[in-house]
Amino acid sequence: MIQTKHRRFTIKLFFLLVLCCFASPPVHSCTIIVLTDTNRALFCNNEDVDETKNRIWFIPSGRQRYGCAYVGQAGNQWAQGGLNTEGLAFDWVAGSHEKWTQRSEKKKLPRGNPSERMLETCSTVGEAIAFFQTHNEPSFCYAHILVADRTGASVIIGAKDNRLQIDQRSSSRGFGYGGRVLAAMLPQQGEPTVTNAGAILSACRQGYGTKYSNVFDLKSGEIFLFLFPDHPDPVRLILAEELKKGRHYYDMREIKEQLSQKPRRPSRLKEWAKNLYCWLRWNPWGSWFWMRWLPSATFGRTRSLEPTAAAPGKLSGSWSHNAVVADESALPAAVAQFWRSHKI
Repeated sequence: MIQTKHRRFTIKLFFLLVLCCFASPPVHSCTIIVLTDTNRALFCNNEDVDETKNRIWFIPSGRQRYGCAYVGQAGNQWAQGGLNTEGLAFDWVAGSHEKWTQRSEKKKLPRGNPSERMLETCSTVGEAIAFFQTHNEPSFCYAHILVADRTGASVIIGAKDNRLQIDQRSSSRGFGYGGRVLAAMLPQQGEPTVTNAGAILSACRQGYGTKYSNVFDLKSGEIFLFLFPDHPDPVRLILAEELKKGRHYYDMREIKEQLSQKPRRPSRLKEWAKNLYCWLRWNPWGSWFWMRWLPSATFGRTRSLEPTAAAPGKLSGSWSHNAVVADESALPAAVAQFWRSHKI
C-alpha cells in the first residue's frame, strides 16, 4: 500500500516537473544596463557563460575602421561585447528562440563576426540600426543585441516572425537575466555612477555563471572590469591609452599581473579562422565548399560542427572517419582565394 502511494506520488511529481519545464518562459543569460543623464552615459554588462577563460582585447583604428575594445571568450576570440573610440558599445542577451532567416540575397554578408564589423564602422545608434538592416546577423534567431552611444541613446534589436524588432530609447534601461532585480533597483540607483553600476551588476549576477562584469563610460572611454565575487573592486582601463599599445589583450583573471607585463598580441590565425568559419557557414558559395570539400579533405575524417547558442564562433561536435577525396588540391586553392579576398 505504501509502495503504491509512493509510486503515485513519484508519477505526479514527474508530470508536474515536465509541465513546469514546458510552461516556464525562456531563461535569459547575461544582463545589460544603460545608465544615463545629461552628463554621463554608462554601458553595463554581466557576462553569463560556461567558459572560464575570458579576455579583453584591443584593435587600433585602421583603414575605414574605428579603434575598438572587445570582451569575450579567449578560446574562439568571438566578441560578446565591445566599445569603440566614438563612444558606441554593444552586448548580447541570449535565450530567445525566434524564426529568423539567416541568409538574404538583399543583405550583405559581413566578414567574420557581424557585431564586430558593426562596431568598427558605426558611431551612433542610428548607424548601428542601419547596419543590421542591410547586413546579415544569424544570431538574431536566439539573442537580442543592445547598442548604446555617447548621447545616452540606445536600441534593443532582435527578431520576431522573421522581421527585425527595433526598440529605441533615450533613458536608462536594461534587460536580461536580472530583469526583475533591475526593475526594483533602477528607480533608486539610476544615477550613472560606477558605484551604482557595480551595485546593480552585483545584484543581477547569475551566481558563479557570471564570469565577469564590465562598465563602459561612453563619453570618457573609461573601462571598468569587475570579477565578482572574488574581486569586487574594478580594474580601470582607458581605451585611448590601451589603443596606443597596438593590438593586445588581457586575460580577465590575470589582468592585474598582466598590466605590468609586455603586451600580449591576439592571434591573427584565430581571427582568420573565425572569418573563414563564418564565410563557410553563412555564404552560399562557402556552404557549398563546406559540404563538398571540407569534410573529406580534413586529414581523412569529418566532423559535425554546429555553433553553440552562447557563442556562435565556438564549435561543438564529434569526429568520424571518412575517405579522402581524390583531388585535394582544390582545398588549399579555395582557402588561398578566401585569404586574398578577406585579409585583415
